[in-house]
This record gives sequence, structure tokens and C-alpha cells, in this order.
Amino acid sequence: MMNYKYVSEDLYRAEKSIKMALDSKIDSEKDKAALREALELVQQASEKCRLAQNEFLQETIFQGIGMQ
Repeated sequence: MMNYKYVSEDLYRAEKSIKMALDSKIDSEKDKAALREALELVQQASEKCRLAQNEFLQETIFQGIGMQ
């Protein structure tokens, strides 16, 4: 469970850093495109992490209910 929290926090920081880089003065369209692609990948990873965490929580809850 804790691993999801750490991964989620790291992905949030990565997203924030990429957004800051995009807001800065970048002259190269190639660099901007690479940052936009990286941002999209980080956002996809964040969503997958969120879904995995929810699945883990559901499994944990169902296992707890089954043990009662």
C-alpha cells in the first residue's frame, strides 16, 4: 500500500516539474514536443497508479470481509 503513495507522490512531482519547464521560455519546438509527450506519459502513469491502488484497496477490503 505504501508503495503506491510514494509512486504517486513522485509522479506528481514529475508532472509539476514538466509543467514548470513548459511554462518557462523554451525556444525549441522539439523540446516543447518532448516535454508534452513526457507530461502525457506521466499523467498516464499517474492514472494507472491510481487504478492499481484502488484495486489493491478493494481486494484488501474483500479479503477482510471474507475473514469475518
